[in-house]
Amino acid sequence: MKNTRYKHLIQTDRDSIEFLLNADSKAKHISAQLNRDPRSISKEVKRNRYFFVRSNAKNSCGLQDICNMTRLCDQCISGKCKHCSYAKCSTICPDFDNLPHCKRTKRFPYVCNGCEKLDTCSLPKFFYKADRAQKNYDYKASASKSRLKLNEVELAKIDTIVSEGVEKKHSLAVIIDTNRLPICVSTLYRYIDNNLLSVKNIDLKRKVGYKPRLSDKPKAKPFEYKYNYLEGRSFEDFSIYVMENPELNVWQMDFIEGKRGIDEPAVLSLLHTKSNLQFFFKLRNQTQHTVELFFDSIKRFFGEDLFKEIFAIILTDNGTGFRDPLAIITSRITGETLISIFYCHPRRSDEKGKCEKNHVHFRECFPKGISINLLDKKSLNYISNQVNNYPRKSLNFSSPFQTASMMLNKKAFELNNLTYINPNKVSLKRFK
Repeated sequence: MKNTRYKHLIQTDRDSIEFLLNADSKAKHISAQLNRDPRSISKEVKRNRYFFVRSNAKNSCGLQDICNMTRLCDQCISGKCKHCSYAKCSTICPDFDNLPHCKRTKRFPYVCNGCEKLDTCSLPKFFYKADRAQKNYDYKASASKSRLKLNEVELAKIDTIVSEGVEKKHSLAVIIDTNRLPICVSTLYRYIDNNLLSVKNIDLKRKVGYKPRLSDKPKAKPFEYKYNYLEGRSFEDFSIYVMENPELNVWQMDFIEGKRGIDEPAVLSLLHTKSNLQFFFKLRNQTQHTVELFFDSIKRFFGEDLFKEIFAIILTDNGTGFRDPLAIITSRITGETLISIFYCHPRRSDEKGKCEKNHVHFRECFPKGISINLLDKKSLNYISNQVNNYPRKSLNFSSPFQTASMMLNKKAFELNNLTYINPNKVSLKRFK
């Protein structure tokens, strides 16, 4: 028989319990039938039994079978109170007890179901009914989830912690993990929805911004580019190459624009997919020549062997600045191919989704529409430090910096002068 230990009873289990109680079965027999511990059966019956007194009962005292009281009032003909029909005897008898004084209700089965004396017994009764027990269970399960489990002091402490975290633009999941709060994310959202905290939905990072996007416009069909630089470097080629070389570092590359235009300054981002570490570099424009000069400087900084180790595979889009792969992947000195580069399909930014997703944190510090000219190397490194030390749920609430420290050569972190920052010190507020 299938083991059902540690699982809650369901309606069919309770129906079986009622049926077997009516047959006057023992606890061991019922537990064997349901494959449950006898103690679970006893607790279920005792927890969900209900009290019953006949509406036309002349005497509702549970001690009437052993009662020796006499002449408490002048209404009795015989003088014995247990035979009295006076409706208010409970108000004048010091020994009155509404619970039945019966061995059957003091030990298993705790109820009158299946009792052979049921038809002749005049005592108040306890009964177990499956439907009633199931309703009690459903109500308790629902009520336990709806009530507030924190006292005022604990709630005030959580309010302070959450307010400080939200002000730093931390997500609720990160706030909970960083401060070891004893609640889950959905509970914290419910507290905010019910106005139990000073933080409101409008203060949260993305909740107000997420809206259903509906459009009747037909989707544009991707246009197939067939330039020579794409041969052997398609997304399908990338997928195969990564499967064959799982030990190599994979990076996703993209541009972050300020003001639109190929001649406008932009930030080139490189994201390490295994750790979510993302570097940011300011370039004077998005042309092929500028990208070529940038990679030349990176190769000189690391040396070709270390460059080859760190940036083994790069996945990028078909942007104008990236259409000269040989300038990126080959050595200026020897002409040797150092790394591999691949390209996403047109209009498929989801194929390098980690990079796109991580740009959200950069945009929290530096919003869209502002010229990249306002950023210098020091400020860009500051933003990079904040973004890369921000804990991620996908990394079990470690930061990209902590995760990448175990995977990449330490010299790589010098690109943005990255250092460790305590999660409580991280702030994704708009950079001024």
